[in-house]
This record gives sequence, C-alpha cells and structure tokens, in this order.
Amino acid sequence: MRKSYLAAVFAVLWCGVLFGNVGVFRGGGQTPVLEKSSEIQMVEERVEMRPRRGNYPVDTSCRNLDKMDFRCRFLLRNISDKKVVVQVGFPLDTQNSFQDNNGKTIDPKRIIREYDFSVRAKDRDFPVRFVPWDKNRKFSKIFLWEMTFEPKEEQELLVTYTMEGYFGMASTSRGHWAEKGLAYRCRYLEYLCVGVGQIQFYVTETGSSWAGEIEKAVFRYYPYEFEKYLAKRGAWEETAAGRRERESHLRKQPLRPGDFIRCFVPSMPMVRVWEPSVEEWRPGAGKKRHDRYVELVRRPFRPKKDDDIRIGYVFPVIPMNVEQFERFCDILKLTLEAETKQREHAKWELPEKYENFWKKLNIAVYGPEVRKNVADALLEFYGIPRHNPEIADFLADQFWYPVKNPPKIDDGYREFLLKVSRGAGGK
Repeated sequence: MRKSYLAAVFAVLWCGVLFGNVGVFRGGGQTPVLEKSSEIQMVEERVEMRPRRGNYPVDTSCRNLDKMDFRCRFLLRNISDKKVVVQVGFPLDTQNSFQDNNGKTIDPKRIIREYDFSVRAKDRDFPVRFVPWDKNRKFSKIFLWEMTFEPKEEQELLVTYTMEGYFGMASTSRGHWAEKGLAYRCRYLEYLCVGVGQIQFYVTETGSSWAGEIEKAVFRYYPYEFEKYLAKRGAWEETAAGRRERESHLRKQPLRPGDFIRCFVPSMPMVRVWEPSVEEWRPGAGKKRHDRYVELVRRPFRPKKDDDIRIGYVFPVIPMNVEQFERFCDILKLTLEAETKQREHAKWELPEKYENFWKKLNIAVYGPEVRKNVADALLEFYGIPRHNPEIADFLADQFWYPVKNPPKIDDGYREFLLKVSRGAGGK
C-alpha cells in the first residue's frame, strides 16, 4: 500500500517541471548555463496564453493533446554605456527530458517546427539554434539566439510558440499538507482528490536572470471558449458506444484495494487548478466576443519559484450518483482493511518498518463515521455546507473550496448523501 496517494500524484505531476521564459545564457555547444546579466534589463513582459483543442480527439493514449499558443513580448533595455552582446535562451520542456533518446540523433529543425518556435524584433527574425539541455541539466529543449544592444538601446522582442501540456494523473489538492509531511485528519479523503487532468505551465524563473527588476509583467489567459469545450468533452473524448462498453467492463471487474481510479468516469465534474488562484486573475474583454480574457498583473515583478504560473483542469473521482458513491465506499472499505492487515503483518514480521511507518499511520475503521465524512466532503463539493470539523483540513487544502459556483446535483442523490451524513445511510 502506498504511503500517500496524494503524495504520489504530486510527485508525478511536478517531477522536473521547469518550463521557462526568456533568460540570459552563457556558454556554447550543449553546455549553456543560465547567468545573471548586469547590463540588460527586462523592462516589461507581456504573455498571452490561448488554449485550444488539439489536432485530434483527446483520448487516454496521450498522443493527441490539447495545445496552448503562447505570444510573449519582452521589452529589453541596455542600461550600460557600452555595446553589449548577449546569448538569450528560452527553455520549453522538463528536466532530463532528453536523457534517454534511445540512441537517436536529435533533429533541431524538427524540434523547432514541432513547437512552431519563432523569435523576432521589429523587422528582424533571429536565427535560432537548439540544444537539448543546459550544462547542469536543469533546463531542457533550450532555444538560443544572440542579441546585440547599443549603449542605452531598447529592443522589443516577440517570442511565439505552441505547446501541448501535461495530461494524466492529477489532484485537486493544493498539496500544503503533503509538503509538510502531514496527512489529513481523515486520511482516506485523499482518494477524493485523485483524478485525470491536463495542465499548462509558464515558469518565470529564467526571467530573474536580467539586471534589476521587471518593471511590469502582464499575463493574459483566454479560458472561456476552451472551458466550454472541456466541460462538454469531459476528461477525454469517447463515443456513446465506447462509454457503454467501458462502463459494462467496469461493472464486471472485481474491486481491489486502492484502485480508486476504477470509480472514475470522464464526465465527473471539472475543477480549475490554477496557481495563482482563480480569484487573483481579473476579467477583461476586447472588441470581439472571443476576446474575453483574465489577466494577472505584477508591478514590479521579481520572479521567484512561487511566481510560476500553472493553469490546469482536473476531473476528480467525485461520485455523481448513488451507484458511484457505493462503489467508492466499497473500494475504500477494502483499502482500509488491507492497510490494517499490512500493519499487523509488519508488527510481527517487519518491526523496523512498523515503528517507522505503520505504527504512526492513522488507519480508520470502515463504518458509518467514515461514510458520513465522505458524504459530507461530497456535499461540500456540491455547495451544501456541513460544518464538519473532521473534514476541515481536507476542505482547506482543495482548489475547489470555498465553492463559488457549485455543480448541479440530482435531488435524489443530495437526499441520499444527507441521509448518510445523519448516520442512516446503510452499509
């Protein structure tokens, strides 16, 4: 049994994620190094992010993902009294992404085409070279070009590219408790966080390599039409026949401990997982209907790790009817029973592991109280307050809480959950 499903999900999601914006690099060949410039200041940064459906239907193969078009404008200024030549770079992928290339030669032109990457200033396009990683292998898929600045000269740089994001296991938890090495009071509520998600990143770390501070940074995101498409599509696209086949197969499979993804259906409710939070983005609109956006402004901006931007959507294992609720609880019962058996085994056969892990693990006994807490968490998700102190830490750690626009819930299902909450829900 895994120590923490939540921790495992975040390990998958965050491992090596280091996309970046424009920065100053020294060195050549395959060994450039991010450095701090004392002569060139990034005066202003403006980033537009436009999500769109991929070229093909999104399925569980991860081959055809939705995309994001990035349009970035940087105002750079030589603050010195001398001519300055700098090597500028833009990393676009995760740490160690090229470590295993199966012996194949990397084709830089193909990579540049793949990302539709371009750099220009005024009437000039910069020739771009590509390196798979920096000297320390912290950044990868780095696009490099050279810029020359006359004394006190300003140049406006336009960088455009298109990227697929992350697609796979994700969580609705902010991870605050996991980061502290703690579990929820009702640890089993972790399993309500797990789902399928897709996430895009814009990491600002490389922006700190310029002289001084960025006087103004504006990040603009166009979510509305894309979110309509996602809400209609669900976690992935499937035909009605495919859905019936999947659900029929699901019902025939024996339930196993820990297999909560068995509860999942792609039509489960969608949760925004944004950092900074949704509330920090201010709405705006252009002249056309499709020009509605949300905007984040930082003035001044001194990029730190905590300033990284993550825009994602997760479809978590949130039961939407009585059948799904009972399936979730059946797997939860098996999971808690299996954990109890493992702890007893460790007590007699693995004393060191027992003392270091199992003895400290809070394993609930499945019963009406567990069902009540699960039901209360679900009622809160659907915007029905329960004021249950047992689940307060879980709620505080969720991207969806406090609930602003609760999803619809069937009247019969709501009454069923309220009945379980009052301790009269059977099983």
